[in-house]
Amino acid sequence: MDEFLLGLFTLSLGGSVLVLAIMGLSRLTRSRYAARWRCVVWLLLCLRLAVPLVFTFPHTTPVQIPAPALDRPVAATAPPSSQPLPTLPEEAQDQTQSLSIAQVLCVVWAVGVGGVFLWSVGSHLRLRRYLKRWSIPVSDQVICNRYHAQAQRCNANRVPPLVHCPGLQVPMLAGVVHPVLMLPEHVEANQMLDYALLHELIHYRRKDICLKVVAIWAAAIHWFNPLVWLMVRQVEQDMELACDEAALTVLPPQEHRAYGETILRAAAQKASH
Repeated sequence: MDEFLLGLFTLSLGGSVLVLAIMGLSRLTRSRYAARWRCVVWLLLCLRLAVPLVFTFPHTTPVQIPAPALDRPVAATAPPSSQPLPTLPEEAQDQTQSLSIAQVLCVVWAVGVGGVFLWSVGSHLRLRRYLKRWSIPVSDQVICNRYHAQAQRCNANRVPPLVHCPGLQVPMLAGVVHPVLMLPEHVEANQMLDYALLHELIHYRRKDICLKVVAIWAAAIHWFNPLVWLMVRQVEQDMELACDEAALTVLPPQEHRAYGETILRAAAQKASH
């Protein structure tokens, strides 16, 4: 148990150093390396942090040489009954005390991991229940045609179901096992909708939801480390940047400005709610 805690804290400390290093390098090389490569690096780091195991190499057992036997046997004398019982040495007492502390720390860590997992799973189940009760499949043929046109533009062979969701302000991709693309209840079929659909379809094609799940998994394992939560936030930002970069590669140059304005307006609406 002591070895597990030591390995967990060592892994978390090493991950913190890498998080700071990646964030520092990303600011220095943002114009040189695309955000999609930073997402690959984040994925590798999240996968390592999600497995709290320390791999050690086996070591050889030292050769033991038996001591030579004595020529004359030594008679064993039993201690007199009047002598006090032997007590544990101080090192053994400290080891027993540290073991109990390790058990308490393991319980606290497990409770924190369970709390983060329950919160994440509960949020997902509430969303699925809300969609099952209130979402309505999009029946407007004009919007469906625009949706499939954007899918062809970004080379998405398969597309998630398109539904209307009351209370939603901007289009959003949600769901891990069976993702759906949610639209506001009242939406106009215009160029802004095309850009929003393209943005979300690129998220779907890139499987960004899987990266987000792995990042949350790593944050649950290292819930006590604030830098890991900072990593989750940075992963989300780089996913958005990578999605925008991919969208600009399929849009003609004369539409880049309109796309950027649409994304900024959607981000402002999402932040206000």
